[in-house]
Amino acid sequence: MTKMKKMITSANMETQTARQLSVVAPDIGGAASVYSTREASEILGVSLRTVQLWVDSGVLEAWKTVGGHRRISRASVEALLRGGATAGREAEAAAPDAASPLLAYQPIFDRENRPFGYELLYRHGGLDAARIEDPVGATSRVIQVAFGELGLLGAVGDALCFVNVEEEMLGEDILLALDPEKIVLELPADTAPSERLYERCYALKRAGFRLLLENLRPDNGAEQLLTMVDFVKVDMRRAEDARHAVDRLAAIACSAKLVAGRLETMAAYETARRLGYDYFQGFFFARPTVSRGRQISQQKMVLLDLLRLLLSSDAGNAEIEQRLKLEPALCLSLLRLVNSAAAGLSRRISTMREVLVVLGRQRLCRWIQILLYASDDAMSGVHNPLMQLAAFRGRFLEYLMALLPGQAVLKDQAFMVGLLSLVDALLGVPLDQVLARLRLDDEIESALLRREGLLGQLLSLVEALDAEDFAGADAVAAQLQLDAPFMRQGMVESLGWSNALSRGG
Repeated sequence: MTKMKKMITSANMETQTARQLSVVAPDIGGAASVYSTREASEILGVSLRTVQLWVDSGVLEAWKTVGGHRRISRASVEALLRGGATAGREAEAAAPDAASPLLAYQPIFDRENRPFGYELLYRHGGLDAARIEDPVGATSRVIQVAFGELGLLGAVGDALCFVNVEEEMLGEDILLALDPEKIVLELPADTAPSERLYERCYALKRAGFRLLLENLRPDNGAEQLLTMVDFVKVDMRRAEDARHAVDRLAAIACSAKLVAGRLETMAAYETARRLGYDYFQGFFFARPTVSRGRQISQQKMVLLDLLRLLLSSDAGNAEIEQRLKLEPALCLSLLRLVNSAAAGLSRRISTMREVLVVLGRQRLCRWIQILLYASDDAMSGVHNPLMQLAAFRGRFLEYLMALLPGQAVLKDQAFMVGLLSLVDALLGVPLDQVLARLRLDDEIESALLRREGLLGQLLSLVEALDAEDFAGADAVAAQLQLDAPFMRQGMVESLGWSNALSRGG
């Protein structure tokens, strides 16, 4: 394990040193021709980390001052705004599909609807899983990308990361280079128990890893592994399997925790809770019953009204400030959000006037959209899984828009499309009925209602990843010429941002 970590660290240091040696400060004619990393991130609508990665990969021209501060060429920032990440696109075009694994994730919640973990989902390159000639090498590449290059563990915060591994992977050294405190290894239930498999699982357990047995069924012979695993996942679409797992674990006094997987409806979720499952996975929370006769709560009506005012050119800041002051609980929740780690402000904001002056109307509009997903009771958002998913979508669509040639100016609209794409599930009211109250631009409405236009294509892409439809995501990404490496980075960054928002709320 030590040798493996040293190899990874050494390779990273060599790469970093090579990049630093290649960066030379050009003669650019004064400070007006440069941006700091923070200024560049605000202009491009991405995080500081993404700007640094774009510098390292050559997408942005930059150098370091004598004092060690990074300065970025203004011309390269403007070129990126006009042309998208063309340098990254050229590099991606030269690389084979097999070197670019597609990644997605799915949250796992505890009984309080708090994120307990995230399952890393992947399909290698543009190939069907059955056509991968080297599954061990493919999975190793995914692990290297997710945990080495992208820093996925930092994005998930205190949560666990669940990783699918085939039997052939269990003896690979690359697993021992991972953090056993944060990683849960998922064993496929169709793996035939054998002495070799027991030895590999035992070695991983001694190294501190937790194991999950996936899709336990009465007829698959995997029950012999129950004494070794920490979690058992059950496909909740099969009612007989759901009951069998509960009964079987009780019969042998197994201490493994039960994970209800493939939860597609609130009814399935309630069944899993009633059966005593510990953790819940699936997008059940995004598909509650929607009814045209349902009334929107008063607090949500206030937020929708504020959102309408912020989007209206007729409403001034004084009117918006006065409207905010009529809602003390809303003001406290808003201040808590804008001062959270996710906001990235250099100083704390303490009044509504400061919120309007320092943030501006566009950024305030974003926080109001996020507050829509907070609970009516406390407006904290911590216990509402819809909030984190909606925040992730907004941030991810904004990130993707910045990669497209000449489209960075639409990043605010992209953020709004992502945030509002789940508002019907939140309110239990049809989406067209909600949008009618807001009077949004036609491009935003057509994207949300019919997945039309550029914004609609990006929303279709993120929905495809949610559904593990990698072929569908491939098709949209290819049509828009989006770079797989930057898409992966955007996914991890957006997950980290939405996690920070949830923790800070």
